[in-house]
Amino acid sequence: METKIIKKPFPLWALVSLSSAYFMVGTSSLSVIALTWQISDGLQVPPSDIAFLVTVFALAFAIAAPLTQVIFSGYARIKILCTGLGLLALALILGAASTSYEMLFISRGLMGLSAAAISPMCSAIGAGLAPPEQQGRAMGIVFAGLTFASVLGTPISAYLGTLMSWRLVFLLLALVALSSMAAILYFVKDRQAGAPISFSHIFEALTRVRSSFAVLTTFVQMTAIFCTYALIAPFMSHKFGLAEDLIVLVLLAYGFTGVLGNVFAGRLSDRFGPDKVIFVTLIGLGTGFFMIWAIGPNLWLAFVAIMIWSTFGMMFHSPQQQRIANIDPERRSLLLALNAAALYLGISVGSWISNFVSVHWGYDVLPLVSLAVLTCCTVIFCSSVFAMRRRKNDAEGAE
Repeated sequence: METKIIKKPFPLWALVSLSSAYFMVGTSSLSVIALTWQISDGLQVPPSDIAFLVTVFALAFAIAAPLTQVIFSGYARIKILCTGLGLLALALILGAASTSYEMLFISRGLMGLSAAAISPMCSAIGAGLAPPEQQGRAMGIVFAGLTFASVLGTPISAYLGTLMSWRLVFLLLALVALSSMAAILYFVKDRQAGAPISFSHIFEALTRVRSSFAVLTTFVQMTAIFCTYALIAPFMSHKFGLAEDLIVLVLLAYGFTGVLGNVFAGRLSDRFGPDKVIFVTLIGLGTGFFMIWAIGPNLWLAFVAIMIWSTFGMMFHSPQQQRIANIDPERRSLLLALNAAALYLGISVGSWISNFVSVHWGYDVLPLVSLAVLTCCTVIFCSSVFAMRRRKNDAEGAE
């Protein structure tokens, strides 16, 4: 008797709804970069201080992401995700009502705490919705939300900032966050709780070479990017003479090519393996940093450099998440939470470095600093690959 194998349909709409939550996290975290001049004028603070609004979001996220996994490990993952989206909407409303830089600073910290409950859950749920041979594609769709935040969310925030107050932009983002929560509740049928997680599991993940070096790679890669990106508006204005109201074109170019990179990354990772794709992305990202530092004040070449930087920078994350998700599938949500924490800690540290370097040495050297940090990232990544392959060989030898 012939046995029929019934294949489950690819859960596209469930993955897209999860991607919308990633979109909200990305847009909320980066919207202040798009609204740098408006917030600076509205609250009477220097533009360089806006980098610290990115820092506090990222730092709160980095601290809260692994702790959320421990505190709420017995809860259904979708409940944690939707609670995070509700708190994110509340934090955006608080930000819109801010009457001082300090109040906005606090609301940004709350946004970071709420986002810490969103990103790891999106990745953990998404990784489990697709079969192993399509996991790279699935992770690419989920993480595409962050790249679309660059191509749509951040530039649209910048454009809306020219039409209305930055406070109204925050209120619109709160509405989108609530819409994302509704879509997830409708399309995503996963109601499972993750494996029990304790603080000892966090310690173990951070002390094992194969997991700690993998997470460290994400941290240093994002640090490298944000050494320049955190102050991309004044950098482009200073070096290339770009008018302040045209920064939206830079963000669109960055986001559009980032989306293209992310689209190809998932399928390339399924075909060639995540390690090879990640290595190529690091080389390409370094090429973009070097080019934008080395060229003269040619705006067209600057756009080419930014597109190279964005394409390879965004290609990194889907294969990296796929790689980390398979280090220890049972503790997948914890490792992805640590990876997300590393990502936002890298944003925080990179933004701080960006502010420090720009104040002491000017905007021109920012890409060179990014390139130096990226070199360290490449060394760490290669060490991580070597450690994982050695463990695999030892395991095969023991058999």
